[in-house]
Amino acid sequence: MDEEKKASEATEQAPKKRGGRKPMTAEEKAAAAKARAESKAKADGLKPTVVVQFQGAEVDLDTLVEAAKADFRQTKKRTPITDLKLYVKPEERTAYYVVNEKFNGSVSFQ
Repeated sequence: MDEEKKASEATEQAPKKRGGRKPMTAEEKAAAAKARAESKAKADGLKPTVVVQFQGAEVDLDTLVEAAKADFRQTKKRTPITDLKLYVKPEERTAYYVVNEKFNGSVSFQ
């Protein structure tokens, strides 16, 4: 009986081990920091893909931007584009643009 009592007291007094992660080594910490930095840089440089969908048709916004730039370049070849605002009207299947707050035009899409 004494042995059982001593065993139960020993288990009660022994500190319980906590679950969790093992401590990382210096190399693992450096690799984790590098991975976090790469992930943060990728998140900071995020350029989302925007797709407009309307009545069974869809068009990528980047495609519309490039089409607006190309349309503007046909008339004003030497003017640099410093500002571009794009207004998409899916019901008309047309994107209207304003370049440098002076020049405007439109491009249609299917």
